[in-house]
Amino acid sequence: MSYRLPEPSPVSRALLRWTAWAWVLMFLGIACGGPLPADGKDTPVAVAAKREPANVMSFEGAAWLEREGRAEAEKPEVVLEAMELRPGMTIAEVGAGTGFFSRRLAKAVGPTGKVYAVDIQPEMLELLEKYAAQEGIKNITPVLGTDTDAKLPAGSIDRILMVDVYHEFQKPEEMLASLRKSLAPGGTLTLVEYRLEGDTASHINIKHRMSAEQVLDEWTAAGFLLVNQIETLPAQHVFIFSARRGARALGPRETEKKPPA
Repeated sequence: MSYRLPEPSPVSRALLRWTAWAWVLMFLGIACGGPLPADGKDTPVAVAAKREPANVMSFEGAAWLEREGRAEAEKPEVVLEAMELRPGMTIAEVGAGTGFFSRRLAKAVGPTGKVYAVDIQPEMLELLEKYAAQEGIKNITPVLGTDTDAKLPAGSIDRILMVDVYHEFQKPEEMLASLRKSLAPGGTLTLVEYRLEGDTASHINIKHRMSAEQVLDEWTAAGFLLVNQIETLPAQHVFIFSARRGARALGPRETEKKPPA
């Protein structure tokens, strides 16, 4: 005797079809590496938090800028050499503070050159003038800037230097736009920042350090091109940027050798 199985109802057939499709979709997701949320809800995409600027160092801490041993530790001669300075150039140091670097820049470009020393604190500029006078330097012009404008003449600056100051810019986008406008044709901007990566700058507050990735992301978005990156200083990155159209941007591996660990 043979038995004939009953025909499945329309509801049963529909359930079977949906079950089959569910298995197919699950296996496709696994094959493509897709996540399978446990709760059946969409997994939110992580968004990188925007970098928060550090507080501006007050003029009351100016002694730190002229501390004993700074030249030996930071090797300013390496930075000046990388800038390719020449007598008669027009230079600007933005965030000049007491003029530790401005005085060296003034000597490098000679009496026919000019250095604009920009700071947003008048007290810093007073100290800068005092130190410059003590060394008999007369080709530095103090400039009181704002947090959005360096107050530099447009299209006239051959080299701009910023040392351990960009991370304190409260309005970096506006300030970078101001600096970009001030560069002369073929001009470059040199940025020095303590490393966030590794432990070479562990003696510096983490809020006053930056990673290469942070710098390159923000400066590329502002219209600058990386033309050189130097990692030979003991604790600091050195970046050289150009706003000149057609300047070649370096790849991530085209950097000078790093200091020994």
